[in-house]
Amino acid sequence: MVSRASTSSGTLRPAVRPSGRKCRGLTSYRLASGVSVGQWQGARRPERPSAPIDSTVLFVVVTLVLIGVTLVYATTCHKGIAFLTSQGLRAATGFLVLLLGAKLRYTLWNGKAKWVVLTVSVAALVLTLVVGFMFKDAQRWMRIGPFTFQPAEFAKYGLLVWLAGYFDSLKELGKEHHVLWGFLLPLAVVLGVVGLTLLQPAVGTSFIIAFGSLALFVVMGVKWSRLLITVAVGVALFILAVTCIPHARDRLARFRAGRHRQQEQSLIAIGSGGPFGRGLGESRQKFQFLPKMYNDFIFAEIGEEFGFIGSVAVCLLYLILFLYGMRISSEARTPFGQNLAAGVSITIFLYAIVHIAVALGLIPTTGQPLPFISSGGSALLSNLSAIGLLLNISRYRRNRVAVDLPPPSRSSVLRFGPASAPARHKVLVLGRFGGRV
Repeated sequence: MVSRASTSSGTLRPAVRPSGRKCRGLTSYRLASGVSVGQWQGARRPERPSAPIDSTVLFVVVTLVLIGVTLVYATTCHKGIAFLTSQGLRAATGFLVLLLGAKLRYTLWNGKAKWVVLTVSVAALVLTLVVGFMFKDAQRWMRIGPFTFQPAEFAKYGLLVWLAGYFDSLKELGKEHHVLWGFLLPLAVVLGVVGLTLLQPAVGTSFIIAFGSLALFVVMGVKWSRLLITVAVGVALFILAVTCIPHARDRLARFRAGRHRQQEQSLIAIGSGGPFGRGLGESRQKFQFLPKMYNDFIFAEIGEEFGFIGSVAVCLLYLILFLYGMRISSEARTPFGQNLAAGVSITIFLYAIVHIAVALGLIPTTGQPLPFISSGGSALLSNLSAIGLLLNISRYRRNRVAVDLPPPSRSSVLRFGPASAPARHKVLVLGRFGGRV
């Protein structure tokens, strides 16, 4: 016979099969609210997926990539299909990486793996300075066989993985507010990655890495006094970069004087689009008025061909991606997942803001692509791999049990209220089980 567990406040009722026989085993019992103990225990197991991947995030990313492939072809169609073929292959490869990232459990990147990721990222940046090849006075690329790529595009996410895992480890040890381990060491690592990126030089990418890391510091609860120190160090580093790097100094001078030809042509393109745009493929600025419009200034093409409405629609897609990414962060089961999802969402959103601000003439040119839309392999592959991580985190969200639980006490007893009790008294989870489900 199956015994009935009871407490002073109520009972734990055994589940009954449709045949009328009582189910055996602890997992067959149901709480008075109708939630099985097995379901309640499953809500505590981060190793098992609790939901499918976030379809909204996937839909937004696929839409942005398709817009990008279409715009790259519309901008370069007068030069043949070489650009279309290249961007299509990059997108296909990127989606394969995305699917792989969505299948691999994100916690595999924590532990010792985060140190491997950081080491590989730093080593790649150092090798870029040693054996990378020059292009337009910058040594940002490496060549492996017929392929060229920018290690800095991947290093920025490698740094995020390390930061998320490192602060997770500190939290377990209770040292997240320690001056050395909780602030100075991660700050030194961030400054090291930013410094190696500045030496290439890649000022725009360094800017994104620095501000993305600062935003992640805020998310992870670093004290405000230390955040102010971080901001002061970042501003000093920015001033030093603008002073010592010739092309950065030149860009800032031209921006202040209002004599940057690319930004002038970008504003002409956006303004000529009007509310509805000229139509797909009807851009005039692509005919050498705005060089490489398919990359650094592709938002100007969006404004010219799709108008104000199309531009706002693209901005809304990035906003939706950011908001849903932050929601995934808030619902992640582990601090590592929360930090990593927030870092990925903030970094991609920062990239979009910087690119759009450059196209609108609000800040000096940075050479940053528009995520998922601009032509280029390194940025597309790195961003899609980061989205793969975000989608995997979305599979391990906390279960939402529809019961109202009072605050936990120090007791380690489970109490189960009778079915007739008010909803807020039906289930009381106490003690070592960690509070609310």
